[in-house]
Amino acid sequence: MPADDRSDFHPEPHGDRPSALLGEILAHAAWRLGNLLDIRPKREFVAGHLVGSVSLPVAAAPDAATVDACLPSIFLPPRHEPLVLIAGSRTLGEAVGEHLVRRGRQQPLVAAFAPADWRELPSDAVATGESRRHLWRPSPFLEQHLELLPPPAAGPVLDLACGSGRAAVWLAERGFHVTGVDRQAEALGYGERLAASRGVHCEFINRDLRDLDRVPRGPWAVVLVFRYLHRPLLARLTALLKPGGVALIRTFRHQPGFGGPPSRRHRLEAGELPQYFPPDLFEVLIHEENLDPDGRPAAGIVARRHRPTKRAI
Repeated sequence: MPADDRSDFHPEPHGDRPSALLGEILAHAAWRLGNLLDIRPKREFVAGHLVGSVSLPVAAAPDAATVDACLPSIFLPPRHEPLVLIAGSRTLGEAVGEHLVRRGRQQPLVAAFAPADWRELPSDAVATGESRRHLWRPSPFLEQHLELLPPPAAGPVLDLACGSGRAAVWLAERGFHVTGVDRQAEALGYGERLAASRGVHCEFINRDLRDLDRVPRGPWAVVLVFRYLHRPLLARLTALLKPGGVALIRTFRHQPGFGGPPSRRHRLEAGELPQYFPPDLFEVLIHEENLDPDGRPAAGIVARRHRPTKRAI
């Protein structure tokens, strides 16, 4: 069985401790999402690991700074999603789990397997070698509407307020040339680390997008904006996109009764987003107002800039 293939993995627990623990993992919501984090040393992971798990080793007896360095949020699933933490000892697993909870995650299921336990697990539950799987994901809105973007050959992508670069790296893996811009240098550093972990290159630029003169001019085949709202920047998208280029935006929306961050001025009003894409300049392919997976009200749009029409001779 390939190391990353979980499609036919349904071992039956036999009642002893390792198999009972495996059964607890299979019944956990994190299993259905593929959120299995193995923090054991890399050599132990290569020798044997649960099918579908991802290796991010954490040193024994770590302090908070070590956990943050080994497990930055950029490498993990969204905080609101469940997680299984696979460790070589319960002490280490619980210490790491408690630190992740302090960082805002829900309590993970800690599964501690001793070296002898791996020999007792069903053979189809265990894989060996490296794994190319990862726990992080880009915005679901980007995943759902990837086919609406022009192909990589159409030109480069600009990811505005890119944060730690999940969208940029995900697109780079699919052949796009991506430039990400953000004012937080630390986040861009994580983006470079994420790109290196996937063997791709993205250009990351440290700039404050509130200064419109510092926005890279392009023209760009694709412009992305996720969870960031600076209205003057939205108004400038026509100048940034080449004809036929696509803007893909997903950001915060105001909804009565929802008082969480960000502040009201950084949330779109109902029906506001399409106003930045007038029909004489854009074709709106997708527009929706609903909730993000973490429960925050959001609005999303995919809009293509019109190509100039040929004048009759």
